[in-house]
Amino acid sequence: MNRTKYLKIFILSVCLLCGGKAFSQTRDQKIETFTKLWGFLKYHHPAVATGNFDWDSVYVHKITEVKKTSGNEAFNQLLLGVIDQLGVLPADLAPKPADSLFGKNAGASWLKDYQFINADIKNKLQEVYDHRNQQVNRYVKLSDMRADYSGEKSYENMDFPDEQHRLLFLARVYNAINYFAPYKYLISQKWENVLKRFIPEMIAANDTIAYFKTMLKLAVSLDDGHAQFSALKRPTRVYDAVFGKYCAPFYTSIVDGTVIVTKIADEALCKAADIQTGDIISSIDGEPVVARIKRLRIYISGSNEASKDHYLNWMLSDTKKTDQKITLKRKSQVRNTVVKCMLLEKRNWGDLTNFSVSEKGAYKTVGKDIAYVYAMQIADKNVDSIKALVKKSKAVIFDVRNYPNNDAFYNIFDMFLAQPTPINYSLLISPENPGYFKWEISPKLGGINTAPYAGKVIVLADTRSQSQGEYSVITFQTIKGAVTIGQQTAGADGVVTYIPVGGDLAISYSGYGIYYADPAKSQTQRKGVRIDIPVKPTIEDVQQNRDVAFERALKYLKDQGID
Repeated sequence: MNRTKYLKIFILSVCLLCGGKAFSQTRDQKIETFTKLWGFLKYHHPAVATGNFDWDSVYVHKITEVKKTSGNEAFNQLLLGVIDQLGVLPADLAPKPADSLFGKNAGASWLKDYQFINADIKNKLQEVYDHRNQQVNRYVKLSDMRADYSGEKSYENMDFPDEQHRLLFLARVYNAINYFAPYKYLISQKWENVLKRFIPEMIAANDTIAYFKTMLKLAVSLDDGHAQFSALKRPTRVYDAVFGKYCAPFYTSIVDGTVIVTKIADEALCKAADIQTGDIISSIDGEPVVARIKRLRIYISGSNEASKDHYLNWMLSDTKKTDQKITLKRKSQVRNTVVKCMLLEKRNWGDLTNFSVSEKGAYKTVGKDIAYVYAMQIADKNVDSIKALVKKSKAVIFDVRNYPNNDAFYNIFDMFLAQPTPINYSLLISPENPGYFKWEISPKLGGINTAPYAGKVIVLADTRSQSQGEYSVITFQTIKGAVTIGQQTAGADGVVTYIPVGGDLAISYSGYGIYYADPAKSQTQRKGVRIDIPVKPTIEDVQQNRDVAFERALKYLKDQGID
């Protein structure tokens, strides 16, 4: 074959590839446009929002037509048909959103600027917004301060949906987050662009594992420690299917990219493989841990990088095999070993989270005049004893590197506060104004106390402090003069909210916003709570099991003349 013929074939191949890519982009852009328009009508048009149409069915049946339309004119006629079938809008205009509402998530610039819809459609959508639904919304309501999506169709036994339903569930999640996630404005990438990434991935997901992986990445894109893709009846099912139901028989911590064995889960298995606490793991099944962390990180949800490292420890050694090859370093010696794996379900929750869940050590005296209280274990049965211990001490250290979830926790604050004090501001959804949120101040703690506790109050916090743990830290920070010591916390506050996506599967997120009760309503999401004295352990600290935050607290108090 001569050179000229080779050149012609090459040019033809490039043209075909470029043409194919252009077609693919046009298809995906139309799906994106339809998904946004469908979601807008779902929450704004009175006929749709109140449930007069099977709106899921409209999406599933129209999405095939959307993909097949040729040219913008035909596509716009299809969209007009979807709008016009909804009938006449009510005569009354919807009220203008109040100035007091939080509006950082609001906005529908795509209505005016979107290049794939014509002026007629834009005008009709503006009319829908002006006459938007003010009645009860079938698809979302405010319940227990968060969005409630129980009005969505459940699609039982649909673990692996067909292409149309995969795109439907993407549309459901995209639009729910777009209008009712309080922290949407804090997501790293513009949420309006997320469809560009996930439409082709949803179409290409041709089996359950590929679909699960895509949904995991969709959850990760929320930049929210509460954002998970999981099965509600058996939370580990997704991870078992994707990564395996076995794991190494030890627990780890990640410090600056270094993986350190911190606890032994099965003594016999680790002894047989000669694995000890303090060992540094450099590879698992021949894969360097640096590469393994990078490969798995795309499936790990977290509000910040510190929390992602924390959660990576939970799945770093997950495998579908019953044994693993481990390369480890102990002091200067590097060695290879093979360890028998254990079932994930046999891991101890307290050890996995590094929480202490025994009554022993829940509260005690440290040194001569310092009370120590493990906040997670404040309970009705011991709250009076804890108060008595604190009253006779010159200082108290509240360890909140855990998850206090007992209402008795709040009964301790009357001895610290001089007057009733609010904890925080919350952001609650506004179904009648999608994209806007209402501010609500929390109930006040304590009462009138003319002689509040006069000692020093120290609060310990780190990546283990998440959600209720972070809220507990904020609560302790209402105490005048309290000093918080530790590391950046998880930056995920506000109760978990679930968007159903077929069967018992759901994608979750932080359902309402939590902000400090200061005039600025200071942010906690992604940043974490305020840390007054940052303390970060080194690799050697972790290997030696040193609690450097606690040590720093003791030093701080000693500098105040308390020991």
